[in-house]
Amino acid sequence: DSGQFLGIQKAGVAGLDDVSIPRAIAAKYSRRMDKLVGVLAKLGFQVRKPGAGFFLYMPAPKSATGPTGTVTFDSGEAFSQWMITEHLISTVPWDDCGSFVRFSVTFVSDKGEAGEAEVISEIERRLTPWKFTF
Repeated sequence: DSGQFLGIQKAGVAGLDDVSIPRAIAAKYSRRMDKLVGVLAKLGFQVRKPGAGFFLYMPAPKSATGPTGTVTFDSGEAFSQWMITEHLISTVPWDDCGSFVRFSVTFVSDKGEAGEAEVISEIERRLTPWKFTF
């Protein structure tokens, strides 16, 4: 036979039968998104919480000035590369219709809400020394 493994199918049915499961997942991502949006807005990013989902799209900055000088970005790709190589923060560029970048709140945390707060606080700590220009 072909098709999805039966255990996966049964887990899917259980998830659909118990509305508390998707509600808990949605609440987790909403909570994380609130924290991430708050930090990025505080750092000067032009961002607002989306109505749903776990991706956050926003305009990429044109430059950042910080401890090592000023860095300019001509695209979302350039900003994303700087974020991963200089700050170990993974983002996804989106340059199809302007210079944008995507953050995600799908990170893994085995410490619950305390672990979520640690991740968001670390993003803030790594980016706080920089002033972004848009």
